[in-house]
Amino acid sequence: MAFDVKSVWAGALTDTSARVIADTAPPTNGSLLVADNEAMTGPVTIGPVTATGEGILAFTVTGLDADTRYWYVVDAGGLNTSYKGTFRTHPGPAGERLSYIFGAAGDAGLTGAGDASHITNAVSNNPVFDTMRIQGRAEEWAWFSHLGDLHYRNIAANTPALYRAAYDDNFNYNLGFNPAARQGMFLREFGVTYVWDDHDFGPNNSDRTAAGRPAAQQVYRECVPHYPLPDAAGIHQSWQVGRVLYIASDVRSFRDPNSTAQGPTKTMLGTAQKAWMENLLSTTSAEALVWQTPSRWLADGTGTDTWNSFLHERAEMIEMFGDTGWLDRMIQLTADMHSMSMCSGPGNPHGGFPIYMLAGMDSDFGTVDPLYDLGSIPERRQYGTVRVTDSGHTIALAVTGYRDYTPLLSHTAYVDVGSPVIALNYNGGHISPPFEPTPDDEGVTNDVTASRQDGGEARFVKTEGLLNINDPAIDPDGVGEYDGGGVTINVATDEQLADQAAWRVHLGTVDEERYPLVHIDLAANPDLADEMTGLGLGDRMTVANPPEWIPPDTIQLIAEGGVETIGLYDWDVELNASAGSPWTVATAAAAEDSTAGPDKPNRGDTSGSHLVTAVNDTATSLIVHTPPDGIFQRVPWIISSGPAAAPNLYPAHFPFDLRLGGEVVRATACAPSAWDTFTRTTANGWGTANSGQAWTASGGAAGDYFTQGSEAGHTLGSVNVSRWSTIPAPGPDLDFRADFATFSTAVGNSQYVSLTARWLDVNNSYLARLAFTASQQVQLTLQKRVAGAQTDLTTVTLPGTHGAFAFWTIRFQLQGTALRAKAWPRALAEPGRWRVTATDSALTAAGAVGVRSILDNANTNPLPVTVAIDNFEITTPQKVTVQREINTVDKGHAADTPISLAQPSPLAL
Repeated sequence: MAFDVKSVWAGALTDTSARVIADTAPPTNGSLLVADNEAMTGPVTIGPVTATGEGILAFTVTGLDADTRYWYVVDAGGLNTSYKGTFRTHPGPAGERLSYIFGAAGDAGLTGAGDASHITNAVSNNPVFDTMRIQGRAEEWAWFSHLGDLHYRNIAANTPALYRAAYDDNFNYNLGFNPAARQGMFLREFGVTYVWDDHDFGPNNSDRTAAGRPAAQQVYRECVPHYPLPDAAGIHQSWQVGRVLYIASDVRSFRDPNSTAQGPTKTMLGTAQKAWMENLLSTTSAEALVWQTPSRWLADGTGTDTWNSFLHERAEMIEMFGDTGWLDRMIQLTADMHSMSMCSGPGNPHGGFPIYMLAGMDSDFGTVDPLYDLGSIPERRQYGTVRVTDSGHTIALAVTGYRDYTPLLSHTAYVDVGSPVIALNYNGGHISPPFEPTPDDEGVTNDVTASRQDGGEARFVKTEGLLNINDPAIDPDGVGEYDGGGVTINVATDEQLADQAAWRVHLGTVDEERYPLVHIDLAANPDLADEMTGLGLGDRMTVANPPEWIPPDTIQLIAEGGVETIGLYDWDVELNASAGSPWTVATAAAAEDSTAGPDKPNRGDTSGSHLVTAVNDTATSLIVHTPPDGIFQRVPWIISSGPAAAPNLYPAHFPFDLRLGGEVVRATACAPSAWDTFTRTTANGWGTANSGQAWTASGGAAGDYFTQGSEAGHTLGSVNVSRWSTIPAPGPDLDFRADFATFSTAVGNSQYVSLTARWLDVNNSYLARLAFTASQQVQLTLQKRVAGAQTDLTTVTLPGTHGAFAFWTIRFQLQGTALRAKAWPRALAEPGRWRVTATDSALTAAGAVGVRSILDNANTNPLPVTVAIDNFEITTPQKVTVQREINTVDKGHAADTPISLAQPSPLAL
């Protein structure tokens, strides 16, 4: 038997392949035998391959089975079983839901604090490698990720032989041929991923200027079983296991010296490596990210060989991860500091993702770093594991730090990837009868008390829209309250309890019926077998094209439990399901896709809109009103056209779906029911508003009405003569505004400008009037004119003074008998509260809306006085243009029919 193999290890694993690198001395050609048993019976032979001049044999192993352990032996003139290795293939193809565990750690070979007796010539033979090997085999680690500082040789010469010797010495503990070396045995036990840090790349704190950089690059490529390297000048690489992407960054090959002045061009990763990362992050189908970067992201003020010395690039990386959508779907693994340290996402001020420092296996150690809020423990014999659990809707990344198999720190990061959806089609035969909703009250809860162990409690009760048997005045039907009892929640503070209670009431008050039986015949639908056998409790199902006796919308369900029956000719799954809609919660649309489709839960509902006028089954224009909730405002719908300054103008956010009376319609456009910015020039009238209605003038002469390209005007050539400009109103209840200015301050007595509503004629209307007084005060009055008799309902003097050409905004709201108004200088923000309110029932018809101006009969301004009017807008009601029959329903709808988002977006916990 030739005893010429001095090191061998495997890496670049996939579910069907691996790469094995062996070093022979003297250089010897050889083959690789691979078997699925440790006795190596029935092996497959790869090769022979020709050794390089330095004795390296490189083997690519393909055609393997997923989730299978294999053993391998090099035959270089004989089988050298002393250097037998093993690895386990990935548990399945990239992109599938996979759960697994792997080990990770860095830093071995530095003498100093602690027991350094197992280190010789900067290489470690610490018993921790036996501990990890035994634990890893017991837990079936899928691989081991070495996080840098494989040794501490600090090579400072461009001499490849020094780097080759360092690799071999790591496997043999400086003894040439030593198959019993602990670290070598460990590295042969698993597939390995590895990127260097400073001490195994060059001297302490080494960078791109290191003399040994070319040799380090050359020998890494020869001796390490790495994944494909996208750059000839670096060793950065990536791999994907299941739905998790792994990126291992090279933090040394491109690194500017730490002492270089901070600036936007200073780099640790280099332009090419960052471009490769950004492209990968933008195109991958993965759902979670594990970023392995040996240099510390967080470090106290003494950390000069860290990202602290690259502030601009750290900010650039945060922006990259944010722009590509990864900041809340990633963790970072690092080493370097020779301690076991963990930082939660909220504890990380630079990006907000969790950071896990898994070190050191056998290295000198220093002080605790307080930046790691979950703990920082410096010692030898430390390492970690990462357990990935992909439950479909969530990927859990549970990291545990150990010392000699004793857990020290642990933390789990959760990545929400959305529930897997099993799409069923009733008409397509996926569901067998009976399929009937059950109108029972099982699961109904509208009263929940949440408490915290040794803490307080919070109760949430929902009565609106529900039935209260104890108070017939509130709810005359009297079905009653459903007490959900108490629940004890493990939360950090009592302040979180109210949200916990409210969420459980949300789940218990969904306005949908329950489906106690969903029967899927898999023998008749074999195409559903893979999905149904992978179904877990809590997974979501949709049922399209339901039977005709059920509303036509796609039904959303959550699997609560079930029974699978397999017979000689039968294969049935019977599920008990609850409503799935309450779990569809608000999601933020990606920056590059602000709409995310018409039916996605990324929009806020108005929660109180209704039709103003009835529509038939073919109408494509709806007049929709969003009244206030008493004195509390509701935000109207976004608009696709309207004044450029309107805060709700978002044309790019259309279309979106609305629901009214069981029908879903698609809003393709929305605008104020009337608006005008007067960007036209007219004489003897105002012409036609931007919204299409013709203005009507009343009072004075035709020449008193004009527009001049940016504003409209009234010319007041006499005192005590009103000028009215009106257009038809969409309804009696509305909320509207306009801006007013006069070209001179008042002399003698007041100048008046008003918004008018429920205008029947010059003798019958409500007004929100501003008086610009001779002392330059501004007074706001609610008035009514009935049969020519004018009555002041309420008056208030506003802060501020009137000046010539200074615009004031008036806002007027009418809701039944409630009248409200406010006014403020246009240059300032709108005040939060109404300044005048009144109740009156004299006028109830819609009539018209518009503006009025007049001079007090004691006014002595030189005539004429010009009044400017701008930015007239009825903010609600609104005119909504729709497509019909989105959910196959088409029917007429009466006035006051409620209308809301078809896909609401409640906030999740």
